[in-house]
Amino acid sequence: MKFEDRLADVVVKVEKSGWTDEDKEALYAKISEYLHSVVLPVVLKYTPNAELHDLANNPAKVTIESFIELMKKPFSDPKMFEELNNTVHSVLDDVDTALSEGGIV
Repeated sequence: MKFEDRLADVVVKVEKSGWTDEDKEALYAKISEYLHSVVLPVVLKYTPNAELHDLANNPAKVTIESFIELMKKPFSDPKMFEELNNTVHSVLDDVDTALSEGGIV
């Protein structure tokens, strides 16, 4: 199943949960934080270390253009997308488990 479909399923479950809007918003914020926390490490894993360290050690070299060039490499690697897909699906597995344990099916 596609990530978008699984995420939509989570939203449907949460919306039907009977929780308050504040509790739903808090849960959505936690899911968002969790997803954000796992994406960057995967992208950085496929970013050329030498170029990344060069920019990190020379902030004056960091421009929009240099960042775009740096990001072209990981985003052109199919392995990164495969790992990223597996990682975000793992997050949704955790979310599904937590919802089930909380009685939300």
